Amino acid sequence: MPETHESAATHLPLPGTTNLRDLGGLPTDDGKVVAHGRLYRAEVLARASDDVLNALHGAYDPIHAELFRGLGVRTVLDLRSDREFESTPSAWPEATGGQARRFVFAEGGEGKDTGIVLRILAGELTKFDAEDLAEFYKGTIDRTGTTFAQAISTLADDGQLPALIHCTAGKDRTGLMIGLVLELLGVPREVTVTDYAYTQVLRPNRVDAYASMIREAGVDPDAVRVVFETPAESMRRALAHLDEEYGGPVAYLVAAGMNPDVVPALRAALLVEPTQPAA
Repeated sequence: MPETHESAATHLPLPGTTNLRDLGGLPTDDGKVVAHGRLYRAEVLARASDDVLNALHGAYDPIHAELFRGLGVRTVLDLRSDREFESTPSAWPEATGGQARRFVFAEGGEGKDTGIVLRILAGELTKFDAEDLAEFYKGTIDRTGTTFAQAISTLADDGQLPALIHCTAGKDRTGLMIGLVLELLGVPREVTVTDYAYTQVLRPNRVDAYASMIREAGVDPDAVRVVFETPAESMRRALAHLDEEYGGPVAYLVAAGMNPDVVPALRAALLVEPTQPAA
């Protein structure tokens, strides 16, 4: 993916992280842009002293506290399952000073405690490609509309912003959540898809971190490497599913319990004119 795309400018290379991004600057169809310093996406940040598998997670060292506090985060939305939450406590609230909010999605892709990886490590899942990932995303959309609606409604409350959203890798559940938000904001779909796919630029060859465990399960890592990747077509199909089955993201979220007023509130909270300074 070309580094000149809008998504390249969103990366924030803070120590111990690989997939931290400020969505500021992404354009909308009506000529506005996402404000800088209002909405962040990231992988989980573990406490460096607690994380025995540092290759699998971001790692927070308090010597960098000033850099993390500089993000100005008020709210941290953790999208992980109970198992993941208990296995690897998130250091994002400690690092940023933001209030922790949990919106539990029971299933995820990459992560040593996610359902898909646990099935691979049990030898139950021996193949996984981009089509499988798209189907996984569609299933997540079908099952968890209420949770998406609740989490996105939080972002429409200006008092909760700036906010940071994370799961384990910052690619699947976070990718879907960010995809829905960008759709509501009017970001062109291909920009949304490219933002999703940019995780693979920032976290290349992630299967290598799990390869020895996968081989021990009798599975070929290359046969399941897409679990750890972000193929654009998988997100493209997931967003098309919203259109085909629900009439679009707004209809999907409203049917799941979101107040329609959230959409204009979200746009007011997160969008600015291109020349307007960040809030």
